[in-house]
Amino acid sequence: MSRKESRIQAFQTLFQLEMKESDLSITEAINFIKDDYPDLDFDFINWLVTGVKDHEAVLDEKFKPYLKDWSIERLLKSDRIILRMATFEMLHSDTPEKVIINEAVELTKQFSDDGHYKFINGVLSNINN
Repeated sequence: MSRKESRIQAFQTLFQLEMKESDLSITEAINFIKDDYPDLDFDFINWLVTGVKDHEAVLDEKFKPYLKDWSIERLLKSDRIILRMATFEMLHSDTPEKVIINEAVELTKQFSDDGHYKFINGVLSNINN
């Protein structure tokens, strides 16, 4: 399966881990989807989920200056996770920035409120400028 599908599952795993009642470990959360999606790139998913969880504070500080009158706490959980995922990937991979931003926009269109993709695009476009 594509990286796109793997990003979707990484997003859903991170979302699940963010739930207050979730006490799953990263490994348990990832193993939970292996039976349903055996063709995914689980090395990529593990790298992305672990990287985001291990570096949340650093990632937040990287995009925080571009939130314009928003605090990280006010962001929708889905938007916050997408920003963290994309920021981590921009900082720690050789995937072109355009691809990362486009994938983040597509995730936002699928999992967030209408119009939020413009906000996500704007924040991410400023990170490395």
